[in-house]
Amino acid sequence: MKIGQVIRKLRLARKATLEDIAFVAEMDAANLSRIERGKQNPTPEITEKLAKIFNFPVSSLYLMAEQNIEAQLIVGTKKEKREGTERLEDFVTRFMLLTPEHQLMVNEFITVMLKSQGKTD
Repeated sequence: MKIGQVIRKLRLARKATLEDIAFVAEMDAANLSRIERGKQNPTPEITEKLAKIFNFPVSSLYLMAEQNIEAQLIVGTKKEKREGTERLEDFVTRFMLLTPEHQLMVNEFITVMLKSQGKTD
């Protein structure tokens, strides 16, 4: 998933129009549309403005894009999003400190946990 797709999902989850978000971000709605469709990359300044509008740190937007996380699953109160972001960033940091063998074990464990919840890949 690309950053524009994440932005679009967040916008739609908010039931906002391109014009609504573009106005607050102080940009043209056509540019926002091109970003959402992957035809144009947002500048760092625009990315920061959009992240602020959706109450996410910029790093979370990119993490959602990299991990193909469905944005609507993360939408909640500002406190819930912040706590979720903190847990995710803490997990990623700890995971990267593991040896490759232990990273595989963690991945297998998560797969088992998801299966027990009835969620499959």
